[in-house]
Amino acid sequence: MNIRNLEKKDAPAWEALLKNCPESGFMQSWAWSEFKAAQGQSVARLGFFDGEELAGGALVYSVEAGLSPFHMPHGPVLPWKDLLKAGQCLELLTARLSEMAARTGAPLARFEPLLEGELPYFLDKFPRAPLDLVPTPTLLVDISGSEEDILRAMQPKGRYNVRLALRKGVEVSCAGPEELGEFYDLFELTCARHGFGGEPTSFFDGLFKSLGPSGGAKLYFARYKGMLLSTAVVVFYGGKATYLYGASAPFMRSAMAPYAMHWRIMLDARARGCRVYDFYGIAPEGQPQHAYCRFTPFKLRFGGRRAVTCGARDFYFYPQLARLLLETISARDKGVCNV
Repeated sequence: MNIRNLEKKDAPAWEALLKNCPESGFMQSWAWSEFKAAQGQSVARLGFFDGEELAGGALVYSVEAGLSPFHMPHGPVLPWKDLLKAGQCLELLTARLSEMAARTGAPLARFEPLLEGELPYFLDKFPRAPLDLVPTPTLLVDISGSEEDILRAMQPKGRYNVRLALRKGVEVSCAGPEELGEFYDLFELTCARHGFGGEPTSFFDGLFKSLGPSGGAKLYFARYKGMLLSTAVVVFYGGKATYLYGASAPFMRSAMAPYAMHWRIMLDARARGCRVYDFYGIAPEGQPQHAYCRFTPFKLRFGGRRAVTCGARDFYFYPQLARLLLETISARDKGVCNV
């Protein structure tokens, strides 16, 4: 087993590997890495090779200025079904990252695969990070069945509200990039109302420039009597649609616009061949003060199952510096806005 930098010609093989790895996701995709590079981040694309065969890898992100951690959201991509080989790959990865950290001063590397259940033995040495980029737990809704199957799996209140919104005439549409300003106005108001941090407009501009033309990201609007009441940014990748960001108006709630919007997204995702709709974050059970508690009941009405992944795991290069950095980041983190 050896490790080397991936080149553009390796992109098709990387994508084929990634789409067959349920423990990973769109943040390890080639297109996402190009989006983050265009946003000014440094991206290292590393591949593990067993002879000539690509067996795994990691797209490693870091901010070029300052002592930035190495971050692998949805990664690394390892042959998780072969734990011996996966462990070998991880040893290669940590050795390469240590070399990179010696040059850049990165204090730590953060892994964030979508592993559920008992962790592989070799992950025990990586402590749980104090915060996650990828929310856990999340809510995964099976959309592989018929429309009636999807409705039947919802809670009665969710099913009723979907039908009520449709009867009231809530209109849901896919918006174009020229309408991002309208989305962002509502997004900013929603972030302020709920106390969440929000991405800048340049993030959404870049996202839709990178992923929009291929249909990898879409912007949804739900209107009632001409008024914008709910919006969503959805990413489609590898059989899964992810509700990445959202916003909602604090008025005309009786129209149930968000229910019509998510119903439309599910149907669109199903038509594209997606099998799962990821609501991207709910509150952990037994934590009534969690920031996500305010919108978790709404999401749960769509049915689905709670998926508890391993969360972010840290590998320290410089422990004291890493802890100081983590304390600073934890103090300013406010969570993701998709309400």
